Amino acid sequence: MKYVDEYRSGALARNIVREIRQVQTRPWVIMEVCGGQTHSIVKHGIDELLPEGIELVHGPGCPVCVTSLEMIDKAHAIARRPEVIFTSFGDMLRVPGSEADLLTLKSQGADVRVVYSPLDALKIARANPEKKVVFFAIGFETTAPANATA
Repeated sequence: MKYVDEYRSGALARNIVREIRQVQTRPWVIMEVCGGQTHSIVKHGIDELLPEGIELVHGPGCPVCVTSLEMIDKAHAIARRPEVIFTSFGDMLRVPGSEADLLTLKSQGADVRVVYSPLDALKIARANPEKKVVFFAIGFETTAPANATA
């Protein structure tokens, strides 16, 4: 598969399902670990295409996908405050809240910045002592040590 159109090929999908049936010798349980995966599987009917004996289990979801709308809206309220520099990892900037996403707020004048580490947020705070710097700390288990260090 090299091109986007191949991902939309019904013939290719049927061939893949046929191949799955040929190699499946016992029941399979497959866990999706991202809300985006679950959404795509259901939206495109992949769950209905799979042969009997394949069970899809909805896993915990990645932090971005499972952050509640309420939490996103609270973060946006903080980001809108003029005394705040709001920092987060880049994957949170496009997550929609009830009214907008962080990129939209940035375009409307909110001081929203992408950081690659919570230590970046500390550097921003040291450079801007007159501001309140907020780090929206979502992430996988692999980000927990850096968050704790900061």
